[in-house]
Amino acid sequence: MTEIEEMIDFLETDTLSFIFSPIGLKYLSLKAKPDLHHINLRTVEKNRAQDPAEKLIIEETLKFLTTGKHTMPLDLTDFTEFQQNVFEAVGNVEPGKIVTYGGIAEILGKPGAAQAVGSAVAKNPVSYFLPTHRVLPKKGIGICRTGAGYLREKLLEWEGHDLAKIRGNYVCTRRKCCQE
Repeated sequence: MTEIEEMIDFLETDTLSFIFSPIGLKYLSLKAKPDLHHINLRTVEKNRAQDPAEKLIIEETLKFLTTGKHTMPLDLTDFTEFQQNVFEAVGNVEPGKIVTYGGIAEILGKPGAAQAVGSAVAKNPVSYFLPTHRVLPKKGIGICRTGAGYLREKLLEWEGHDLAKIRGNYVCTRRKCCQE
């Protein structure tokens, strides 16, 4: 199996949709989104002369899925200063480590801001390149099978975490979640 096939298998998608600004990656989705640039991962190896942005996303994704780190430039300027500070703190959480929303709030010197941190984390525009999967609610993660929740679980397991130990006793209540 090639690296690209392994990426498709792990991410459970063959399409990445994205937007770059002059600063860096502004948005990344694991679904085909209208009006965005798309990468069809199934044709990448056939089309070696791909766009430099596509090549960067693929290289950095492979690096992330191998090491848990990346050097992808991110453009998070559309967010408030507080949200940008949250994103910076989240980006500093090392692979294999987890922290709570309250832990990030404390790092930022705002110990009462756990809920605001959770709200910022939920707005992550660049998927796995901002490792929000490493930031958990105090009550643990719920049982979830939507895209972001499922990828979070896969990434946490890949980084060596036992989901039974970090799982809370609640089920995701998102309408799109297929758990009952």
